Amino acid sequence: MRLLLVLSGIAASFAIAAAADTQSASPRALLTYSVVYGPGHPGGAGGGLCLARANGSRRIRLTRRNDDRSASWSPSGRYVVFARATSGGTVSRVLVADTRGRVVRTLASAGADPAWAPDGQRIAYVSPNRGPHVVVASATTGRIVAETPVRKALVSRPAWSPDGRRIAYTEHVDIDRSNQAGSSRIVVVNADASGRRVLIGQGSDPAWSPDSAKIAFVAYASRFAESGDLAVVNADGSGPINLTATSEPETRPAWAPSGRLVAFARGTENTSAILVMPSGGGAARVLVRSRLFGALDPAWRRPAALPKARRSICS
Repeated sequence: MRLLLVLSGIAASFAIAAAADTQSASPRALLTYSVVYGPGHPGGAGGGLCLARANGSRRIRLTRRNDDRSASWSPSGRYVVFARATSGGTVSRVLVADTRGRVVRTLASAGADPAWAPDGQRIAYVSPNRGPHVVVASATTGRIVAETPVRKALVSRPAWSPDGRRIAYTEHVDIDRSNQAGSSRIVVVNADASGRRVLIGQGSDPAWSPDSAKIAFVAYASRFAESGDLAVVNADGSGPINLTATSEPETRPAWAPSGRLVAFARGTENTSAILVMPSGGGAARVLVRSRLFGALDPAWRRPAALPKARRSICS
């Protein structure tokens, strides 16, 4: 009996220590990305949004739809906005889900590339209505509060400045649809859609650094370039520096909350990867790669406790 009591006490001590360790552990910044499962994947049909640690480990599933893309987290980390393509993939809806992946509301019945504002009150996205343009909507009601004028250009990838006062986005112009050749540039507007100016003449996929000093983007050598490289530039458009130089397409740079790392996607939907590299330059490291699914659209969830839930592995 005495031995049993001793063992019970030891077990209780371990349990208390484990609980204390769990409670005192600091939340981690989590990498979010999209997967598109190809035919024959052992996980079955359908990809979705996944979460992983900054080193690519502990991959877990957030949603289970193959057509979920372009995730962006609320500043609190409690909700995520993303685009979900409808049947046939011709139109996508802008949805808001909780940390268990449960959709809580439809922000827009048609839209793409949503981005949550730093104040948590607004979401910018690309609206196809009357021609592609960027709109700013209430995060709770979906009511549009600002929108850029419709121009003869396709637009994509709106990104907020950390102070919430400006939006950068990609404007695709002079598109030759027969061979997809054309030019893309990065435009900046105020949050009320005023004050439009071209920031970068040959680039796409802007992403502001957490300290507002830099913008990461995809740089193209010319308007005829079929792929671009990861680059950074000062927030005023000066001093561009290429961080990579490969023949594979690179897209969607995303700054880690610390500002020390930039994640990005490389490759096609059939053979793609999520990589991360120091924001000041250095070696890129592959976090997610597979020939059986596409790893796309990296984003970050700031360090915040992730509520416990039953979650499947994202292979």
